[in-house]
Amino acid sequence: MQLIETNVHSGEDTTTVEFVGEGGERVSVCMVAHDIPEVAAITRAKEIMVQLTAFDAEPAQQGDVGDDTENEEAVENTGSRSEARS
Repeated sequence: MQLIETNVHSGEDTTTVEFVGEGGERVSVCMVAHDIPEVAAITRAKEIMVQLTAFDAEPAQQGDVGDDTENEEAVENTGSRSEARS
């Protein structure tokens, strides 16, 4: 995914960092945190994604790589949705 834009949205109890890719791909990380600086939120979202990929020993159990729907649902069930490349 070629990153072209990063958006940060703060809600009442959460902050969501959305990474937007060239082809319209969107990956986001929703964190239980609010009112944190934008740069800190982006850094934390990247850390979460690294942790998610580093500890995912058997990704085949979470759905076929070609099936975006199953992959999104699997990531949503972890409490965060994200992936980015800077």
